[in-house]
Amino acid sequence: MAKRNVVSHVKLFSFVVILLVADPGASTGTAGKKDSHQSRDEVSSITLHVPIPLQAMSEVYNGIHRDLASQQTAPREWIPLGGGTGFLKYRIWPGDQGFKTAGGRLISHSAFPFGVEYAKPLNGSLTKVAECGQSDATAGAGRLAIQLATAFAQGPGYGVIPKSRVAAIEPVGSCVLSSQHVDAAPLMAQVYRSELQRVLPAADRKAAGLVTLKPAVGRIWKELQEPILLDEAESLWLLVNPASVGSAGLGTLSEMPAAAFGVTARPTVVRGTKPVSPHPPLPDAQARFHDDGFHVSFTLQVPIEEANQRLREAVVGQEWSLGVGTIKIAGATLYPLGHQVGVELALRGLLPLTLRLKGTPSYNEPTGRILFREVDYSIKERTPATDLAEEWLHEPLREELARRLVVPVREELDLMRKALEKGVNRDMTSGRLRGTVQQLSLKDLTVQTDSLSATFKTDGTLLYEAHDGGMGQ
Repeated sequence: MAKRNVVSHVKLFSFVVILLVADPGASTGTAGKKDSHQSRDEVSSITLHVPIPLQAMSEVYNGIHRDLASQQTAPREWIPLGGGTGFLKYRIWPGDQGFKTAGGRLISHSAFPFGVEYAKPLNGSLTKVAECGQSDATAGAGRLAIQLATAFAQGPGYGVIPKSRVAAIEPVGSCVLSSQHVDAAPLMAQVYRSELQRVLPAADRKAAGLVTLKPAVGRIWKELQEPILLDEAESLWLLVNPASVGSAGLGTLSEMPAAAFGVTARPTVVRGTKPVSPHPPLPDAQARFHDDGFHVSFTLQVPIEEANQRLREAVVGQEWSLGVGTIKIAGATLYPLGHQVGVELALRGLLPLTLRLKGTPSYNEPTGRILFREVDYSIKERTPATDLAEEWLHEPLREELARRLVVPVREELDLMRKALEKGVNRDMTSGRLRGTVQQLSLKDLTVQTDSLSATFKTDGTLLYEAHDGGMGQ
């Protein structure tokens, strides 16, 4: 008897697995019927991480020094110092420059030689009293090392708003004023900091006008229109069905500053040949985005005749003892009860009668089993003998039937989880799709007049990491 129970449980387990993953149209006795794999879509969220293109921006910020140098060519204006007690002119030569990223910011760094002239008001006019490094970049010139730090915010639409500051400016080479024998490098650092602070807002505006992330998001949007093959053997396709885009803040991607965009979608799973999907254009970016996670639900339907046959194969033949005799299941038939499952069981042995069983299916995630809550039954045939048996055995029989209506599905759900995670973790043309399946469960199991319907649900996350942000308007 123990061996028979094991076999019966395996069959019942297989029956539920078939409900979740099999193609009813390809099953025995249903060849040629229309595929009944139905989809049920839910509002889902996908996060796009798009790196901010930095090359053009870095050229703007490193170009500040070239622009300031050109402004200081003759005729040059004297820069007042100390309320007019002294005046300075400076000259800078080309030097080293580059950029890096740190903490989601663009760090533009430059180092270059400089020379200065120093004047004082004497007898009603300015008189140059000292200079250093004026002849060329090597003859007594000083040297400055500068870092500009640029942080980013998301602008309207798909724009980026940079905001820069002087992170560091240090003299790394002396410039000794003639006749004064004073190193002008610290003074030059103060003067040049003020010059940079004056021109940085204009540089930020120029950099913002050079960069938009719309082309990159547009390419990803187009990719998300295409069906994604989840399982080649089962011909399962994921349709993401993106609907809208919203700003989702700034962060980093592979240590690069990146903008996040949230895509609201209504994903669905379909089966068969690759479906044809619509390709709506990229919409305007909304100001806000709420991440509700990524969810996919889809429904499988099995014709009621086939479902009954599989049920009988799974449960008929099970037997057990109630202490006063043995009960054996001789027949089983499903019947509709809305969101409950009804099973008509023919019992033999101690109780040769027919029960109409009902219960509400639910999935228990910790144990990985389908359970039936609120299980009860009624006796179809009413006789003095069945009434007596009902009086003495109703609760023990109900509890035994409830205990037996437990279906372990952990192993198959874990296999499905792995298949789904493999399907949503892949390289795409413009980046990398990364997904997680945090929960995978049976959402609903109902018996209808002509079919048995099982709805399967996954909850998790889905994000797209773009290779680069692209350029242009």
